[in-house]
Amino acid sequence: MDGDTIDVDIDLGFSISYSQRLRLAGIDTPESRTTDKLEKTLGLESKEYLKSKFKDVKDIVVKTEKPDSSEKYGRILGWVYLDGNTKSVNEQMIEDGYAWGYMGETKVKDFVALAEKRKKSGK
Repeated sequence: MDGDTIDVDIDLGFSISYSQRLRLAGIDTPESRTTDKLEKTLGLESKEYLKSKFKDVKDIVVKTEKPDSSEKYGRILGWVYLDGNTKSVNEQMIEDGYAWGYMGETKVKDFVALAEKRKKSGK
């Protein structure tokens, strides 16, 4: 997994749940499995940042954009909100320099600009 994907257990009620991989909608992060050293470093940092957002969280809400909100790899696409926060984790990752905004267009990965934005955010 990279910094834009998490595994979730979805409670369907009546003691029924299932595990599903979720792709954070609206963002893209550097890959952590690559031979490009800068991309790998930034990707691993994005992954750790995402993990840190879930520490001590009690309430997680996932909002999907449509009923069958999956993409080509079978992952659910969703916006993730923690403990009643009105700003999604997705948005926080962009603001703090751990992700780019991404809505399906051709990807432009400027690793230097992302690293500079992260440094400026102080996160």
